Amino acid sequence: MKPISLLAAWALAFSGGAAAEPVSKPQHVMSLNLCTDQLVLQLLPSERIRSVSYLSRSSEHSYLTAEAFHVPINYGTAEEVLRENPDLVLAGTASTPVVRALLKKVGVPLIEVPSAENFDEIRKVTRMVAHAVGEDAIGESLIAHMDATLAELAATAPKRRIVVAGWDGAGNVPAQGTLFDSILTAAGAVNLAADIRTNLVFGRYTAFDLEQLVAMRPDILAYGNSRTDSPDLAGEQLRHRLVRKLYAGRVVTYPETLYGCGLPQSADAARDLRRALLAAMRNGNSPQ
Repeated sequence: MKPISLLAAWALAFSGGAAAEPVSKPQHVMSLNLCTDQLVLQLLPSERIRSVSYLSRSSEHSYLTAEAFHVPINYGTAEEVLRENPDLVLAGTASTPVVRALLKKVGVPLIEVPSAENFDEIRKVTRMVAHAVGEDAIGESLIAHMDATLAELAATAPKRRIVVAGWDGAGNVPAQGTLFDSILTAAGAVNLAADIRTNLVFGRYTAFDLEQLVAMRPDILAYGNSRTDSPDLAGEQLRHRLVRKLYAGRVVTYPETLYGCGLPQSADAARDLRRALLAAMRNGNSPQ
């Protein structure tokens, strides 16, 4: 007898030889992507979650780290999907391409969720995942909270123009089209990188050196770093003596956990950033 292939085993395990159909309200959801993890953890009770990705237990990446410790984790492998036998798998569109292709081939119920880089996309993605897991009402509640926060921010926008130069934790400068830019705009500030005429990396990031920074004179330097208590090379530019002199009190550090995935809580990130920016404008030295 010929040994059964892995693909054949999947087909039998998930569909009894035929393509499986998604159930209306799946009871065993598996998430292979950090951003879908964050939505699943808010939409479902732990007993309906087969597992989430291991990154969800890292405070450097995950907004809901504590919640992730109440459910199993996975490392995004096909073998884990076979072993856990979920009735719905959620994955990102930019990761685990081989696993996604294999799951489609054997008929595993799979939802591929795109990233969300602005608030319109966050609404679409939240509704997409909420509908897939059968929890539309909870999804709408999350969106309602987000929209209320955004409306409050818009109604109380700063009267003064605040120009911000931002770095992410890897030393890149997020320009237009990034979640950082969307959050910063919602906070009522202007992204300096949006006006820089230079080549962008991956269409969304740029960079500028210390001389450019001093010449452009932004009001605030915003530094994204989830490891806020640990020194790293990405922050060396902000620790330059000239930067410390010109921007004493005007350096804002923001946690990247809410800037990596577009979530309804990204509006809360904008609210918190607004507070930090206004405090820095009140307390810091004005650039000379």
